[in-house]
Amino acid sequence: MSLRILDIGVATGYALLCLSLVSVMNPYGAGAGAARSVADVRANVAILQYVQGVGLVFLGDASPVQICLSLQQHDNSTLVLAGIIDGHQCQGAPRAFQGEASLALDLPMREETIQAWTVVQ
Repeated sequence: MSLRILDIGVATGYALLCLSLVSVMNPYGAGAGAARSVADVRANVAILQYVQGVGLVFLGDASPVQICLSLQQHDNSTLVLAGIIDGHQCQGAPRAFQGEASLALDLPMREETIQAWTVVQ
């Protein structure tokens, strides 16, 4: 019985040590991780609003240049939209960003990836 209690104590201590190391080595603190999650959600919502706003017909029929221009028109000071349209890369990621998201669309005639980044201010 005493060895069993000792084994449980040692296992519990080891588990607590591992959890402590994981929390100390986490590159994002609790606040930074939450802020990153919110920024990722904002980027995801921006993509969905863009696709809903322009429609799948536009995304399927427009040229890559037209789609890239449309993405740039939906940029603002806190958000950058870009994409890869049938191999054509629109503007890339900003230097500093807090959140990111992407949506891959497999359309009948081509593949498109719409990307968004929330800009660090």
